[in-house]
Amino acid sequence: MRPRPSVRDQLVARIADMAPAVRRVFEVRPSREERTRWSSLTVHQLEALVALQQGSLTMGKLCEHLDISESAGTALSDRLVARGMVVREVDLSDRRVVRLSLSKEARAMVDRFQSLKRKRIAEVLAGIDDEDLVTLIRIHERILARAGIGPQRTREDQDMSAPEDEGRDGHMELNGSRQ
Repeated sequence: MRPRPSVRDQLVARIADMAPAVRRVFEVRPSREERTRWSSLTVHQLEALVALQQGSLTMGKLCEHLDISESAGTALSDRLVARGMVVREVDLSDRRVVRLSLSKEARAMVDRFQSLKRKRIAEVLAGIDDEDLVTLIRIHERILARAGIGPQRTREDQDMSAPEDEGRDGHMELNGSRQ
């Protein structure tokens, strides 16, 4: 007879069971029309374009960001270059280094994708109060930190995810406003 799993083991198993469904819930699902307009890009290709939205990256940095091998990154970038979505440029400071950047068409697509992504996340989180969202953000940040992955956030995101103060009445203050 096997010993009963600890509470911790049961919780970990429950999270492991839910993880794929939670990931799917947050996925952006563009309409068929948009997917056709977006040249039927895969989710990985869209993720690469989103990573390049902040500016040009070396192949190594892009692969690191996407958590894929260099060979997979090369194949991915080859397909994006062939579609006119990504431009390869020689790094002026080191001619051996190739940098990838978005084409104008891809930049417009990424902006639309980001808009859909934020809308989808807002829909999923609509029934959850701000205090629980702050807790969720803190938990995700701790998970990412333990995994050695720093979230890439804008200043606006940082302000929202780290409440400045908890007032005397126990309410959180986000960006100086009482919640």
